[in-house]
Amino acid sequence: MSRVLVVGGTGLAGRAVTAEAVERGHEVVVAARRVPDDDAEAYVPGAAYVTTDLVTGTGLEEAVDGVDVLVDTSNGLGKQAANVFATGTQNLVHTAARFGVHRAVLLSIVGVEGSSYGYYRAKAAQERAYVDSALDTRIVRATQFHDFVTAIFDRGRPVGALLSPTRTRFQPIAVADVARVLVDAAEGAGKPDGILHIGGPRVESARSLAEQWKRASGTRRYILPFRLGGPLGSTWRAGRNLAPEHAVDGLRYDTWLASRP
Repeated sequence: MSRVLVVGGTGLAGRAVTAEAVERGHEVVVAARRVPDDDAEAYVPGAAYVTTDLVTGTGLEEAVDGVDVLVDTSNGLGKQAANVFATGTQNLVHTAARFGVHRAVLLSIVGVEGSSYGYYRAKAAQERAYVDSALDTRIVRATQFHDFVTAIFDRGRPVGALLSPTRTRFQPIAVADVARVLVDAAEGAGKPDGILHIGGPRVESARSLAEQWKRASGTRRYILPFRLGGPLGSTWRAGRNLAPEHAVDGLRYDTWLASRP
Protein backbone atom coordinates (compact mmCIF):
# COMPACT_ATOMS: atom_id res chain seq x y z
CA MET A 1 0.00 0.00 0.00
CA SER A 2 1.07 3.58 -0.65
CA ARG A 3 1.68 6.50 1.67
CA VAL A 4 -0.96 9.01 0.52
CA LEU A 5 -0.97 12.70 1.38
CA VAL A 6 -4.40 14.37 1.30
CA VAL A 7 -4.04 18.13 1.06
CA GLY A 8 -7.02 19.98 2.47
CA GLY A 9 -8.06 16.74 4.10
CA THR A 10 -10.33 18.31 6.72
CA GLY A 11 -12.71 19.79 4.12
CA LEU A 12 -15.78 18.06 2.72
CA ALA A 13 -14.02 16.37 -0.21
CA GLY A 14 -10.79 15.86 1.71
CA ARG A 15 -12.51 13.98 4.52
CA ALA A 16 -14.19 11.67 2.02
CA VAL A 17 -10.88 11.00 0.23
CA THR A 18 -9.12 10.37 3.54
CA ALA A 19 -11.79 7.90 4.67
CA GLU A 20 -11.73 6.10 1.30
CA ALA A 21 -7.94 5.81 1.27
CA VAL A 22 -7.81 4.58 4.87
CA GLU A 23 -10.51 1.99 4.11
CA ARG A 24 -8.42 0.69 1.20
CA GLY A 25 -5.49 0.14 3.50
CA HIS A 26 -3.27 3.07 2.53
CA GLU A 27 -1.13 4.93 5.04
CA VAL A 28 -2.75 8.36 4.98
CA VAL A 29 -1.33 11.72 6.03
CA VAL A 30 -3.61 14.75 6.06
CA ALA A 31 -2.20 18.24 5.53
CA ALA A 32 -4.44 20.93 6.98
CA ARG A 33 -4.13 24.41 8.45
CA ARG A 34 -5.71 23.15 11.66
CA VAL A 35 -5.44 19.64 13.05
CA PRO A 36 -8.87 18.49 14.27
CA ASP A 37 -9.49 16.96 17.67
CA ASP A 38 -10.05 13.21 17.55
CA ASP A 39 -13.73 13.68 18.37
CA ALA A 40 -14.34 16.33 15.69
CA GLU A 41 -16.35 15.72 12.52
CA ALA A 42 -13.28 16.48 10.40
CA TYR A 43 -11.20 13.77 12.07
CA VAL A 44 -10.87 10.41 10.29
CA PRO A 45 -9.61 7.55 12.48
CA GLY A 46 -6.53 5.88 11.06
CA ALA A 47 -5.09 9.02 9.44
CA ALA A 48 -2.15 11.08 10.67
CA TYR A 49 -2.42 14.88 10.64
CA VAL A 50 0.21 17.53 9.93
CA THR A 51 -0.33 21.26 10.41
CA THR A 52 0.49 22.83 7.05
CA ASP A 53 0.12 26.24 5.44
CA LEU A 54 0.42 26.05 1.66
CA VAL A 55 0.93 29.78 1.17
CA THR A 56 3.72 30.24 3.70
CA GLY A 57 5.11 26.74 3.18
CA THR A 58 5.01 25.97 6.89
CA GLY A 59 4.90 22.20 7.51
CA LEU A 60 5.11 21.26 3.83
CA GLU A 61 8.37 19.34 4.04
CA GLU A 62 7.10 17.31 6.98
CA ALA A 63 3.86 16.60 5.13
CA VAL A 64 5.43 15.32 1.88
CA ASP A 65 8.32 13.42 3.44
CA GLY A 66 8.07 9.75 2.45
CA VAL A 67 4.86 10.26 0.46
CA ASP A 68 4.23 8.25 -2.72
CA VAL A 69 1.22 10.16 -4.03
CA LEU A 70 -0.66 13.30 -3.06
CA VAL A 71 -4.33 14.12 -3.57
CA ASP A 72 -5.03 17.85 -3.58
CA THR A 73 -8.52 18.84 -2.40
CA SER A 74 -7.41 22.23 -1.11
CA ASN A 75 -9.78 25.19 -1.22
CA GLY A 76 -9.78 28.91 -0.64
CA LEU A 77 -12.56 31.41 -0.05
CA GLY A 78 -12.97 34.82 -1.61
CA LYS A 79 -9.76 36.67 -2.42
CA GLN A 80 -7.82 34.00 -0.53
CA ALA A 81 -8.58 31.45 -3.26
CA ALA A 82 -6.24 32.97 -5.85
CA ASN A 83 -3.39 33.01 -3.33
CA VAL A 84 -3.97 29.41 -2.25
CA PHE A 85 -4.31 28.12 -5.81
CA ALA A 86 -1.35 30.12 -7.17
CA THR A 87 1.32 30.56 -4.50
CA GLY A 88 0.18 27.62 -2.37
CA THR A 89 0.08 25.19 -5.28
CA GLN A 90 3.51 26.24 -6.52
CA ASN A 91 4.94 25.70 -3.04
CA LEU A 92 3.28 22.30 -2.84
CA VAL A 93 4.29 20.90 -6.23
CA HIS A 94 7.89 22.13 -5.95
CA THR A 95 8.30 20.67 -2.46
CA ALA A 96 6.63 17.40 -3.48
CA ALA A 97 8.90 17.01 -6.51
CA ARG A 98 11.97 17.77 -4.42
CA PHE A 99 11.00 15.05 -1.93
CA GLY A 100 10.38 12.43 -4.62
CA VAL A 101 6.58 12.31 -4.69
CA HIS A 102 5.89 10.54 -7.98
CA ARG A 103 2.19 11.12 -8.56
CA ALA A 104 -0.38 13.82 -7.87
CA VAL A 105 -4.16 13.92 -8.21
CA LEU A 106 -5.97 17.25 -8.29
CA LEU A 107 -9.68 17.78 -7.66
CA SER A 108 -11.06 20.45 -9.99
CA ILE A 109 -14.42 21.54 -11.41
CA VAL A 110 -16.18 20.86 -14.69
CA GLY A 111 -16.30 24.11 -16.66
CA VAL A 112 -13.27 25.93 -15.22
CA GLU A 113 -11.62 26.18 -18.62
CA GLY A 114 -12.55 29.34 -20.49
CA SER A 115 -14.72 30.83 -17.71
CA SER A 116 -14.13 34.41 -16.59
CA TYR A 117 -15.52 33.69 -13.10
CA GLY A 118 -12.74 34.56 -10.65
CA TYR A 119 -12.80 31.33 -8.66
CA TYR A 120 -12.79 29.26 -11.84
CA ARG A 121 -9.87 31.27 -13.22
CA ALA A 122 -7.97 30.51 -10.02
CA LYS A 123 -8.76 26.80 -10.33
CA ALA A 124 -7.62 26.82 -13.96
CA ALA A 125 -4.34 28.41 -12.85
CA GLN A 126 -3.99 25.67 -10.24
CA GLU A 127 -4.48 23.04 -12.95
CA ARG A 128 -1.74 24.64 -15.05
CA ALA A 129 0.65 24.63 -12.10
CA TYR A 130 0.23 20.86 -11.82
CA VAL A 131 0.47 20.25 -15.56
CA ASP A 132 3.68 22.30 -15.72
CA SER A 133 5.19 20.56 -12.69
CA ALA A 134 7.52 17.56 -12.60
CA LEU A 135 4.78 15.41 -11.05
CA ASP A 136 2.80 12.72 -12.89
CA THR A 137 -0.54 14.48 -12.50
CA ARG A 138 -4.11 13.32 -12.98
CA ILE A 139 -6.80 16.03 -12.85
CA VAL A 140 -10.36 15.06 -11.93
CA ARG A 141 -12.97 17.66 -12.84
CA ALA A 142 -16.28 17.00 -11.08
CA THR A 143 -19.72 18.55 -11.32
CA GLN A 144 -21.30 20.19 -8.27
CA PHE A 145 -21.62 18.15 -5.09
CA HIS A 146 -25.06 17.37 -3.69
CA ASP A 147 -24.08 19.46 -0.67
CA PHE A 148 -23.20 22.47 -2.83
CA VAL A 149 -26.49 22.46 -4.72
CA THR A 150 -28.39 22.18 -1.45
CA ALA A 151 -26.44 25.12 -0.03
CA ILE A 152 -27.58 27.28 -2.97
CA PHE A 153 -31.22 26.54 -2.20
CA ASP A 154 -30.68 27.19 1.50
CA ARG A 155 -29.34 30.70 0.94
CA GLY A 156 -32.94 31.83 0.74
CA ARG A 157 -33.59 30.87 4.36
CA PRO A 158 -33.40 34.47 5.70
CA VAL A 159 -36.31 35.48 3.45
CA GLY A 160 -38.27 32.26 3.93
CA ALA A 161 -37.51 30.89 0.49
CA LEU A 162 -35.54 28.31 -1.46
CA LEU A 163 -33.40 30.06 -4.06
CA SER A 164 -33.50 28.41 -7.48
CA PRO A 165 -31.35 29.89 -10.29
CA THR A 166 -33.36 30.17 -13.50
CA ARG A 167 -32.42 28.51 -16.80
CA THR A 168 -29.86 26.47 -14.91
CA ARG A 169 -29.29 22.74 -14.76
CA PHE A 170 -27.08 20.78 -12.42
CA GLN A 171 -25.66 17.27 -12.47
CA PRO A 172 -25.13 16.80 -8.73
CA ILE A 173 -22.73 14.14 -7.58
CA ALA A 174 -22.13 12.58 -4.17
CA VAL A 175 -18.83 13.53 -2.60
CA ALA A 176 -18.23 9.84 -1.76
CA ASP A 177 -18.48 8.98 -5.47
CA VAL A 178 -15.92 11.67 -6.28
CA ALA A 179 -13.64 10.39 -3.52
CA ARG A 180 -13.63 6.91 -5.00
CA VAL A 181 -12.54 8.26 -8.39
CA LEU A 182 -9.82 10.38 -6.78
CA VAL A 183 -8.39 7.42 -4.86
CA ASP A 184 -8.62 5.26 -7.99
CA ALA A 185 -6.49 7.89 -9.74
CA ALA A 186 -4.09 7.95 -6.80
CA GLU A 187 -3.67 4.21 -7.28
CA GLY A 188 -2.80 4.74 -10.95
CA ALA A 189 -6.11 4.68 -12.81
CA GLY A 190 -6.40 6.99 -15.79
CA LYS A 191 -3.83 8.48 -18.13
CA PRO A 192 -0.70 10.17 -16.78
CA ASP A 193 -1.04 13.96 -17.12
CA GLY A 194 -4.66 13.42 -18.17
CA ILE A 195 -7.94 15.16 -17.31
CA LEU A 196 -10.96 13.11 -16.29
CA HIS A 197 -14.47 14.58 -16.21
CA ILE A 198 -17.11 13.05 -13.94
CA GLY A 199 -20.70 13.99 -13.20
CA GLY A 200 -23.63 12.74 -11.19
CA PRO A 201 -26.11 10.15 -12.50
CA ARG A 202 -28.66 12.69 -13.80
CA VAL A 203 -28.87 16.18 -15.26
CA GLU A 204 -31.83 18.03 -13.76
CA SER A 205 -33.14 21.58 -13.67
CA ALA A 206 -32.43 23.66 -10.58
CA ARG A 207 -36.20 23.94 -10.10
CA SER A 208 -36.67 20.16 -10.07
CA LEU A 209 -33.85 19.72 -7.58
CA ALA A 210 -35.28 22.46 -5.35
CA GLU A 211 -38.65 20.71 -5.38
CA GLN A 212 -36.96 17.46 -4.33
CA TRP A 213 -35.20 19.28 -1.49
CA LYS A 214 -38.47 20.85 -0.38
CA ARG A 215 -40.30 17.51 -0.28
CA ALA A 216 -37.47 15.72 1.52
CA SER A 217 -37.00 18.42 4.16
CA GLY A 218 -40.69 19.07 4.74
CA THR A 219 -40.08 22.80 4.68
CA ARG A 220 -42.90 25.22 3.95
CA ARG A 221 -40.57 27.72 2.31
CA TYR A 222 -41.53 28.68 -1.22
CA ILE A 223 -39.22 28.28 -4.21
CA LEU A 224 -37.94 31.66 -5.38
CA PRO A 225 -36.58 31.73 -8.94
CA PHE A 226 -33.74 34.20 -9.48
CA ARG A 227 -31.34 35.02 -12.27
CA LEU A 228 -27.75 34.50 -11.21
CA GLY A 229 -25.73 37.30 -12.75
CA GLY A 230 -22.08 37.59 -13.65
CA PRO A 231 -19.74 35.10 -15.29
CA LEU A 232 -20.75 32.21 -13.02
CA GLY A 233 -24.39 32.58 -14.00
CA SER A 234 -23.39 32.70 -17.66
CA THR A 235 -21.25 29.57 -17.28
CA TRP A 236 -24.07 27.62 -15.65
CA ARG A 237 -26.80 28.78 -18.06
CA ALA A 238 -24.58 27.72 -20.97
CA GLY A 239 -24.42 24.23 -19.46
CA ARG A 240 -20.63 24.29 -19.11
CA ASN A 241 -21.04 22.89 -15.59
CA LEU A 242 -22.39 19.60 -16.98
CA ALA A 243 -20.75 16.39 -18.16
CA PRO A 244 -23.65 14.11 -19.19
CA GLU A 245 -21.39 11.88 -21.26
CA HIS A 246 -19.30 11.18 -18.14
CA ALA A 247 -22.09 10.37 -15.67
CA VAL A 248 -21.18 7.95 -12.89
CA ASP A 249 -23.46 5.20 -11.69
CA GLY A 250 -23.62 6.69 -8.22
CA LEU A 251 -25.92 8.16 -5.61
CA ARG A 252 -28.74 10.27 -7.06
CA TYR A 253 -29.75 13.54 -5.44
CA ASP A 254 -33.14 12.28 -4.29
CA THR A 255 -31.60 9.15 -2.78
CA TRP A 256 -28.95 11.26 -1.04
CA LEU A 257 -31.66 13.50 0.42
CA ALA A 258 -33.55 10.48 1.74
CA SER A 259 -30.42 9.15 3.41
CA ARG A 260 -29.66 12.34 5.34
CA PRO A 261 -30.37 12.32 9.09
